[in-house]
Amino acid sequence: MAIGSNRMLGFIGALLTVIGSVSAFLSFVFFFFPSLYISGVGILFGVSGLVGLILFMIAMKGFAVDYKDAAIFDNALYGLLSNIAIGVVAGVLAVAVVFLNLSSITATFTPGSVPSFTPDFLQSIMGYFVPVFLVVSVLALVPALFNLRAFYRLAAKSGVRLFRTAGLLGLAGAAVAMMFAFIVSVLVLVASIPASAVLAISVVGSMISYVMWIVAAKAFYAIKAPASKVPRLLTPQVSVPATQVRSCSYCGAENTPDAVFCARCNKKL
Repeated sequence: MAIGSNRMLGFIGALLTVIGSVSAFLSFVFFFFPSLYISGVGILFGVSGLVGLILFMIAMKGFAVDYKDAAIFDNALYGLLSNIAIGVVAGVLAVAVVFLNLSSITATFTPGSVPSFTPDFLQSIMGYFVPVFLVVSVLALVPALFNLRAFYRLAAKSGVRLFRTAGLLGLAGAAVAMMFAFIVSVLVLVASIPASAVLAISVVGSMISYVMWIVAAKAFYAIKAPASKVPRLLTPQVSVPATQVRSCSYCGAENTPDAVFCARCNKKL
């Protein structure tokens, strides 16, 4: 695929990923203001982010081929796979936390009533999941490092330094989210702040991720397609025949074409 096509795929993919990042803000808003909840909105933004990620990976694969540098796509792929792995780890840890604290969690339900996952209920049990948020925030540094390497390789090959800025923003976002998760977790565990403050971790990370993908979109758009090479028209070389001569069959001397007798031996040519 041509560089121009990959450039547009990366640009559109980054923009769709930006739109998908809005889902974190919506989750935060819907948690504290459930009356504002609109069914299907979160799914819509989630699908947008997924499509954007797919287009981004296709573009990175294309650039790896165009620039003959497999590390561009490989690092992006490792970043994606590590994100999936972190999701799996988070799910396993969350299930483990539920089973380990099942008696305490079920005690929050009113006897004889139908369990309802209201904001108040979620806030009451969120303290159990603080360690999960902390572990996920630390592991998020891994895909950020892979994305940084991918963007640095692409910056070196394309000459667009904005990719370096995007990679650094991604790493900074993961680092800030990790530090914020640690601080919030400590404060929650000592009962200084409500457990619902943990949700702010995702918002902080999404804000920096939002900026990162905006910068990445601008960087993709700034890639210049190589100028097409127009073959030069060569002026045809007209060969000029050498001056014809008449050689004497007797002495071998060279004579002019119109000579009748040899200028050396005077014999008839």
